[in-house]
Amino acid sequence: MGQFVCKEFSSLEQELKNDLLECYQEAQLEIEEIINSIEDEGFEFEKLDTLFRSLHSMKGNCSVCFLDPLVDVLHKLEEIVDGMRGRYIEYRTSLGELTNVVLEEVGEILKQLFTSHIAEDEMLEMLRVNLTDLYALEDDALRGDKAEDILSLVEHSKTDEIETESESDDLLIKAEFSEAQSQDIEQFRALSAKLNRLLGYSPERGERILKLCLLINHGLHKPVDKAQLSAAAYMHGMGRALVLKAQDDEEARLIAERNHPIVGAKLLSKHPGWEEAVEMVKAHEERFDGTGFPEELVGSLIPAGAFVLSMAVKFIDTVWGASAGDYKRSAMKAVQTVNFESGKQFPPHLIDAFNQAIRKVLVAKNK
Repeated sequence: MGQFVCKEFSSLEQELKNDLLECYQEAQLEIEEIINSIEDEGFEFEKLDTLFRSLHSMKGNCSVCFLDPLVDVLHKLEEIVDGMRGRYIEYRTSLGELTNVVLEEVGEILKQLFTSHIAEDEMLEMLRVNLTDLYALEDDALRGDKAEDILSLVEHSKTDEIETESESDDLLIKAEFSEAQSQDIEQFRALSAKLNRLLGYSPERGERILKLCLLINHGLHKPVDKAQLSAAAYMHGMGRALVLKAQDDEEARLIAERNHPIVGAKLLSKHPGWEEAVEMVKAHEERFDGTGFPEELVGSLIPAGAFVLSMAVKFIDTVWGASAGDYKRSAMKAVQTVNFESGKQFPPHLIDAFNQAIRKVLVAKNK
C-alpha cells in the first residue's frame, strides 16, 4: 500500500482549503439528493444534467487546488455520468450507488490530505482503473454488473484494511441486568417480536436493532447505560400499534403516527426503573436540526441514546426492509442513507461512532 502527498495543496492558505472542503461536501450532498430523487421518484434527464454540473464543479475545484490524483478519479466518473447524459450509457441503480460511493471515498481521501497532508493511494488507483474499464465496455448491458463488482471491491478493500486495525474488537456487546431488569427485558423482548410480526417485519428485527445499538454505543466517548438502551431498543415502537388500528382513517393514522413515541414512552414508564429508556423512546423520532417530532427538540436537548436508537433503526430497516431474511438493499446504500443525515437527523460526532460500528460488522461478515 502506497501513500502520496499534494505539496501544492498543503501549502495553500487554510481558508482556501476550508472553502474547498465545504464546497466538496455541499456538492456531494446535492448529488446524493439527486440520485435519491431518481431512485424514489423516477429518472429525468434534467436531474442528470444537474448532477453532471455538480460533479464537474467538484472536479474543477479540486483541479484548481492541485489535487490531481483526486481529479483523475473524478474525471473518470464524470465521463460515465456524461455518457448517461448522452444516452449511450443507461442509468442503473448500481451506477447511481457507485457514484455516491466514489464521491464518498474521494471525500475521505480529501479529508486525509486536509488533516495530515498525506493519504493512501490504493483506493484511488483501484477506482481509477475500474472506472476506466467500466466506461470502455462496448456492451452497455455489462456496465451494471461491472458497477456491482466495483462496489464489492470497495467494500472488501475497506474491511480488509480494518481487519488489521481492530481484529481484537468484540462485535457482540452485552448488557448486564439486575434480576428485576432481566424479568422486564424478557417481557420487552417478547412484546417487540410480537409487534414486529404485526407490522410485517421479521420477529428478529428487535434483536438486530439492539445489537447495532449496543455496538454504536460502545464507540461513544460517553456511552449511555446499556441496560436502559436495551429496553429502549425493544420498546421504541410500541406506540405503532395505534397506527395499525387507525389504518382506515387517514387523519387518525397521521395523528397516531406523530404521537407514537409518546404512547410508547408511557407504556414503558409503567415499568419502574427505566426512566432513561423512557426518554430515549419519547425522543427517538426527534431530529438534530429540530424538525422531528413529537416536541421538535433541537441538538443536545435530545438524549444521545435516542440518536443511537434511531440510527440503528434507520440502518436495519434500510437493509432488511420487512423481509424475514433477504437483504432489501445493500449495506453500503444503508450506510449512505444514515450518513446523509449528518447534521440534519443526527449529530456528526455520532455518525462517526455509527460508521465505526458498521465497519466492525462488515469485517465480521467478511470473515
